[in-house]
Amino acid sequence: MLNFEQIIMRNKKTKRIADTIARVRKMEQYFDEILEVMKIGQNILMEDEEIHKKFQDLVTYYENGQWLQDYECDERGELPGDLKRGVLSEDGLYNLLSDIENMKIESYEEL
Repeated sequence: MLNFEQIIMRNKKTKRIADTIARVRKMEQYFDEILEVMKIGQNILMEDEEIHKKFQDLVTYYENGQWLQDYECDERGELPGDLKRGVLSEDGLYNLLSDIENMKIESYEEL
């Protein structure tokens, strides 16, 4: 039988994993949307306010260390196997952000 502290710790871990799953789903959706936008045309990224906000959210997710925490959670096998997680691939998000940054630099240089 579990004692009170064990129950609390189990509930905290369950909540942490549920929060991680929700965050990964959200960031995965943003990741997919930005990839599609890049196929259509890079100008949309800067012109569409909603898309630009999602891009900024992805940048923040990657730069503030949350991506790494989610990645490590996945590596420990704590996320469900059927969870779509391209955003957690080691190079996927980094490459997307780098490509966009390079695109912005090239656009600026053309001016």
